[in-house]
Amino acid sequence: MIKPIMDYQLVNKYLYGEASETEVAEVFQWIEASPENRKEFIDYSKLWALTAQGNEDVAQTWIVSLAPWIKRQKLLHSYLQIAKYAAILLMVFGTGIIVQHLGWGLAEEKLVYQKNTSITAPLGQMTNLVLPDGTKVMLNSGSTISYHGNFSLGERFVSLSGEAYFDVVKDRKHPFVVLTSLLNFEVHGTAFNIEAYPTENSTNTTLVEGSLSAISKTDKELIRLAPGENLHFDGKTSKITVSNVNTGLYTSWKEGLMTFRNEKLKDIAKKIERWYNVEVVINNPKIGEESYFGTIMKNKPIDQILVVLKLTSSLKYRIIPRSDKPTLIYWEYEKNLIKR
Repeated sequence: MIKPIMDYQLVNKYLYGEASETEVAEVFQWIEASPENRKEFIDYSKLWALTAQGNEDVAQTWIVSLAPWIKRQKLLHSYLQIAKYAAILLMVFGTGIIVQHLGWGLAEEKLVYQKNTSITAPLGQMTNLVLPDGTKVMLNSGSTISYHGNFSLGERFVSLSGEAYFDVVKDRKHPFVVLTSLLNFEVHGTAFNIEAYPTENSTNTTLVEGSLSAISKTDKELIRLAPGENLHFDGKTSKITVSNVNTGLYTSWKEGLMTFRNEKLKDIAKKIERWYNVEVVINNPKIGEESYFGTIMKNKPIDQILVVLKLTSSLKYRIIPRSDKPTLIYWEYEKNLIKR
């Protein structure tokens, strides 16, 4: 017999990837039992994703968003009661995220390179390294950083293809410069994130602390960023856009998270390809143009990630394993969507 109301403890186990096959089947049986159940699960999964935001007011989000279904269960007696209930949930979800973060830290090996070197983070992995001057770098999946042996002599020039987070050691006599395919960046003792995949034809840079100059390929300083600013450079139009941002949203990948804020599914597909070493084919352009809001834990299996995307967007998918190539995933348009 299908339960009339959602078992949130069971759903939490599913979202964390801890549910057994029998429990997963029970969750999906409940979801498919009625349009109302499906919508409730979609709403709840979105709330679950929000617990992994950067520095935003998550507690307030839970208090506002949880009110409708708490009220249905006759638990909404006062604002303080909701706040208490939200705090308990945040402790549960937050603990999981903290443990995951610690897990990443324990699994990482910090490497020091001294000679002419090129280091690549394979698809599906991240790599930590320490440069000869003590600068710490974290490479995202599918990214490469390289430098020459004279780095140790003070010529601190590195080339980046992909995405990396830098924590640069200050040295006024020897500037630190990051070379990318579209722009270069001169560092003035700082922490920042650069996303510069050659296939994207754009560069995104987010300054966390310190000072950072964007330099053209003709060695002209275009702009100097202040902490909390993001620079987007469009390679097609050469247009630079600078905006104040929550830096945590642009550096959450370091914690094993993919955070999306009004990001198109076609762009999310590229990130999924790099992280899971799969090939995503979008059969309907309308899907690629849809925007998505949420946070995904990168250590979750690809099929679980796809289920969450399916339940919170307009896509359906097919997975085709291939022995000699990356797994093929087709994204198609989901018809007869529930209005929400």
